Amino acid sequence: MPPKRKARKSAAAIDLTDDASPEKKQKVALTTIAKEFVCPITQELPISPVTAEDGKIYETAIRDWFSKKDGEPTSPSTGAVIGTRLLPAPQARNTIEALVESGAIDGEIAEAWKEKLKDETWVKETRAKAEGGDGYAMYRLGMWYQFGLHGLAEDTAQARAWYGRSAAVRHPKGMARFGECLMCGKGGSKNHALGLVMVSQAAALGSDLAAYLLGYAFGKGTWGLPKLPAQARFWLKKIADDECEVKHLNDNDLAKAAGWLRALQNE
Repeated sequence: MPPKRKARKSAAAIDLTDDASPEKKQKVALTTIAKEFVCPITQELPISPVTAEDGKIYETAIRDWFSKKDGEPTSPSTGAVIGTRLLPAPQARNTIEALVESGAIDGEIAEAWKEKLKDETWVKETRAKAEGGDGYAMYRLGMWYQFGLHGLAEDTAQARAWYGRSAAVRHPKGMARFGECLMCGKGGSKNHALGLVMVSQAAALGSDLAAYLLGYAFGKGTWGLPKLPAQARFWLKKIADDECEVKHLNDNDLAKAAGWLRALQNE
C-alpha cells in the first residue's frame, strides 16, 4: 500500500506539471530566477548588488557582515571562509529592475525593492543639491546619516561632516545640529566653545532646536554655561510661544521643553 500511495502522488505531480499553462510555467521559472537574486543577509532584492567570492549575489550590507567578523571572513550563504573582494553586479541590477518593472516579480518583495529605489533616487538628487551648495540638502543628508534613513547606513561622522557644511553656508538647521554635535561629541571630539557659537547663532536665526539646546544648557548649567534659570526660561518660552520660525523639534522634544519650562517657572 505505501508504495502505491507514493506512486499516485508522483503521477499527480506529473499530471499537474503537464497541465500547467505556459503562463504559469513562466511565472514559476521567473520566481525561481528571482530567488537567486535575493540577498541572503537582508532577505530582499538588492539595489546595489555585488558578487562575493562565494559566487553569490549580495546587497552591499555584506561589507558590514565582513566588518563584524572577529576571525576570518565567511560566506553568509555557506559559512565557508572566503576573501572580502566584492565585484559590482550591474547585470544583476538590470535583470532585477526588468523583472520588477514588468510585473514578473511582484508582491511584498517587489514593493520593498521599489521603495528602496525611490530612496536611492532621493538620496542621489539630494546629494547633487548638497554638492551644489544647498544648505538644506546638506542638513538633510546629515539627518539621514545620523539616523540611518533612506537606505544610508547610520554614520555619525558623516552626519557631523554634512552638518558642518550646512553650518558653513549658515543654514540655521545645519548650524543647530552641528553645534549639538560639537557640544555632545557626536561623530567626533567635543568643542563646547565652537558648539555654543553655532547654537547661539542658529537660535538667533530662529531655530527651535537651538533654543531647546540653550534652554537645556542654562537650565542645567552644562556645556560651559552657568546655571541661569532666567536665561533657560527665556529660550524655552520662545518655543512654547511659537516664536521660533525654523522648526525641527519633534513632538517628544516639544513636550520635554514644555515640561522644563513649567519646572523652571515653579522654582
